[in-house]
Amino acid sequence: MHAASLNYFRETARRGSIRRAAAALNVSASALNRQILILEEELGTALFDRLPGGMRLTAAGELLLQHVVGTLVEFDRVRSRIDDLRAARTGHVGIAAVDSLLVDFLPRALDRFRADFPAVTYALDAANPAEVPRLVADGSYDLGFTFVGPTPPSLRFEHEVPAPIGVVMPFDHPLRQKREVSFDDVAPYPFLAQAGPLPRSADVDAGFARFRSGLRPRLVSNSIQALKTAIRLNMGIAFFTRLGFLEEIERGEVAWRPFDSPAINALRIGLLVPASRAPTAPARQLAARLVEEMGRLDTI
Repeated sequence: MHAASLNYFRETARRGSIRRAAAALNVSASALNRQILILEEELGTALFDRLPGGMRLTAAGELLLQHVVGTLVEFDRVRSRIDDLRAARTGHVGIAAVDSLLVDFLPRALDRFRADFPAVTYALDAANPAEVPRLVADGSYDLGFTFVGPTPPSLRFEHEVPAPIGVVMPFDHPLRQKREVSFDDVAPYPFLAQAGPLPRSADVDAGFARFRSGLRPRLVSNSIQALKTAIRLNMGIAFFTRLGFLEEIERGEVAWRPFDSPAINALRIGLLVPASRAPTAPARQLAARLVEEMGRLDTI
């Protein structure tokens, strides 16, 4: 059945009158009545009782109305999504993220998104975890990735994945034999530090913060790539989420082990989106795709 015919039927049921429904839809009463007669002929039953005071649904008409309401709502939803797709074909999306996601996850996700939206351009920048919420809230970036924690009402986490901080080490390191490591386990080994503060949520584990601040790093760098190379060269161990080392772990170049700390293991990284302003069409489409991509991380 044609969407226009269903819309005519719904409006007639709502108004209780062909004349009033025709006026609301800006069509002639005869054209509207003809569409209803066609529906009745297709279904082989009367949909309305024609009364002196107007049109009243029959039992069959009531059943059809239930179907029509759901069908037209879904049709409007699909049409809105198609409009979004059309609008999202071009545009620009800015993403601020903790740098562990910039190494592999986000470039691969954007590459897959590019296949469907080749004209969209991007800004993909590393940011301090504590700064990401501000950058999204003030409109500097459309989307953000950071450790999950308290956020202002103008933001919300669209999706989250586990992201505990653990120990990244050369593949043949002695600590690889352990399932979990303690602070005492890692203390004797040379430490490679990433410049910058801990994630906000790590404050829940004061012991880890004290332990880390008491270490004397062999190397400090704000480049995760430099630290990756240093780990592979056996210069020391480092503390990261495993999300920035998925390929190296899979290739057997490094190993990752969690700490034996429930608080550290509860850390999560989330996709941060505006809650109080409408995103652009490409940002909305990309956010939905990133949620799907994060779902894959849940299974790793």
